Amino acid sequence: MALNETDSRHTGHEFGNIEALASVLDAAIMIFDRNDTLIAASSQFLRFFDIAPDLLQPGTRLRDLFNATFDTGARVLGSLNGKVRNVSREDWIAERTAIHWRERYESVEQLPDGRWIQLRKRRMADGTLISTIQDITGQKVREEEVKEALRQAALVHVILDSLPSSVIVKDSELRYLMVNNDFCRVFGLPRRQILGKRAADLVGPELAARFEKLERRVLETGEPYDALENIYGADGTIMTCVTRMRRSGSPDAYFVTVSFDNIRALTETGPVEANALEAPAAAGEAPVVMEPSHFRPKGRILVVDEDHERSTDRVTALKQAGYDAVATASADEAIAFLDMAKSMNLKVCEVEISDRLGSALSASGKVGDHRVLSQALEIRAAAATANAAVPAPLAVRPSRPPALSVVTSALPRPDDSLAQPEPASQSPAAPEPTKADPEPSRDRVRVLVAEDNDVNQIVFEQILESIGVDFRIVNNGEEAVAAWRASTPDLILMDVSMPVMNGLQAAQAIRDAEAGEADRAGHVPIIAVTAHAMGGDRDRCLAAGMDDYLSKPVNPEKLEALIEKLVEPGERFREVG
Repeated sequence: MALNETDSRHTGHEFGNIEALASVLDAAIMIFDRNDTLIAASSQFLRFFDIAPDLLQPGTRLRDLFNATFDTGARVLGSLNGKVRNVSREDWIAERTAIHWRERYESVEQLPDGRWIQLRKRRMADGTLISTIQDITGQKVREEEVKEALRQAALVHVILDSLPSSVIVKDSELRYLMVNNDFCRVFGLPRRQILGKRAADLVGPELAARFEKLERRVLETGEPYDALENIYGADGTIMTCVTRMRRSGSPDAYFVTVSFDNIRALTETGPVEANALEAPAAAGEAPVVMEPSHFRPKGRILVVDEDHERSTDRVTALKQAGYDAVATASADEAIAFLDMAKSMNLKVCEVEISDRLGSALSASGKVGDHRVLSQALEIRAAAATANAAVPAPLAVRPSRPPALSVVTSALPRPDDSLAQPEPASQSPAAPEPTKADPEPSRDRVRVLVAEDNDVNQIVFEQILESIGVDFRIVNNGEEAVAAWRASTPDLILMDVSMPVMNGLQAAQAIRDAEAGEADRAGHVPIIAVTAHAMGGDRDRCLAAGMDDYLSKPVNPEKLEALIEKLVEPGERFREVG
C-alpha cells in the first residue's frame, strides 16, 4: 500500500532522525518490526559490512540481510572468542535469527579485517527490535595494553621478590613506588607501610635528607651512584653493602631504582677484587676500599639444634661475627653434612650442639668419623660434669662460649653474686661482712644486662667479655629488678623495649627502691639501650632515672667509655688476662 504525502513526509523525518542519532553515537542503527522486516537502517551499517545499499531500504527481510552479510564474511559474528567457526550458512542464519528474538542481547565480536565491534539488541514490548553496532577497536586495544601492563608489573614483582638484594623504586617525587621482599625483611616493615611514603616517613630527618639528596641528583643528572656503605637493619645488625642508584623512564616520568647488594652474599660465590669495591668519594676525601681479606671467613661452624628460631638467630650472629655458619635440625642431618664437607675437602672448625641433639649424637656410631664432632661432644660432656660439681657462676663466661647455652635468665638466689666465685678446690668463703663492714675489694666491674633478644644477648656477651667485665644477662625488666636486689651490680645496661616490665618501668622501680630503702648501697648507674632513634627517647629514659643512653647496634668503644665514666673508681676497670 502506497504512503500518502503526509505519511511520506513523516516517515522521511523519522529516517532523518535515526541517521542523525547514528552519526552522533558513531554507531549503526537498525529497526525491525515483529515480523522481522526492516523498518529503518542507518548508512553506518555499510562501514561494517560490504553489502548492496538497497538492502538497507525498508521492507527488506531479516533472512535476506543475513544471507548478504554471511557472504561478506560476517559469519565471524557469534564466533567463539573472535575465532571463525566451521558453521554452515543455514545453521548460522538460524542462530542469528534466534538471537534477534531474545529480549536482550549483547556481545563483542571481531570482524574478518581485525576490527572489534559491540552488538546490542533490544526487543520491545510490541515486538519491535532495535539493533546497534559500534566500533570499539580503540577501546579493545587500550584494554589489551592495560592487561599487558598489569602482566608486566606482576612479572616485575615476581622477579624483584626473587632477588637476594634489597631493591626499591621511587617516582619523581621520591615516593616509594615498589619494594621487594628482601627490602621489607631487612628493614622490618610490611610493604603496605612503605608504598606511597617518603624517606622522612620511615627514618630520621637527617638520614632521610641524605637519601633524598643523592636520589634527587641521580634523577636530575642521570649519573649513576655507587658507594660502599654500612646499612643498619631493623634488628640492629650492620650490613656492608654496595648501594647503587640508577635513573630510568622518560623525561615526563623519571624513576630512581636503588639496590643494596650485601657484600657477604656477593663474596660467597668467589673472591672479590678490591678495586671492584672502591666507593666514590666526596670532594677532598680518599675513596673507601674494602680489602679482599675483609671477606675471608674466620672459619666454618656447624650449628646443630632442633629449635629452628634459635639456630637461625645463632647462625645470623656467627655470620655477623665473620664466620661461615650453617644449621642442621637433627643428628642425621649433622652427620650427613659433615660427611659431605669431608668429601669436598671443606674444613669445619667447630660444631655447636644443643643438649637434646648432643645426647642423640653421643649414641651415634658415626661420631668417630669426624674429629671436630667428637671434640664438641667431649667439651659438652666435660662442661656437664663440671656444672654438676660446682654451681654455675652468674657472671663468668668462657672466652668462646658454647652456642645455645650462653645466656641464663633464671632469677638469682639471695646469695648469688655477680662477682667471680672462688674455685671449688679452695676453702669455704669467709662469712659475709655485716652492713657496717666495708665491701670487699674486687678487680672486675660487675654489669647487669637486661635484654630479651637472644641475638643481642650474644652480642652483649661478646662485647663485655672482650673488655674484661663480669656480667649477668636477664630477659626482662622484672628479672632485672630482682637481680639488682639480690646483688647490687656496678652498672646496668637496660633495654627499653622488653616484655613483662619494660626498661623504663624497671629503671623507675630501682630508683624508687634506692630512694625508699636507706640500707641500699646507693645510686647504681643505668644505661638505656634501644634500637629506636626517635626524638624524645633520650629524655624519656633520663626522666625514668637512667644516667645515659646508647643506640643499637652497640658500639664497643662507646660502651667501654661509658663504663669507665660511670663506674668508680676507674682503676677497677681494666683488662683481665
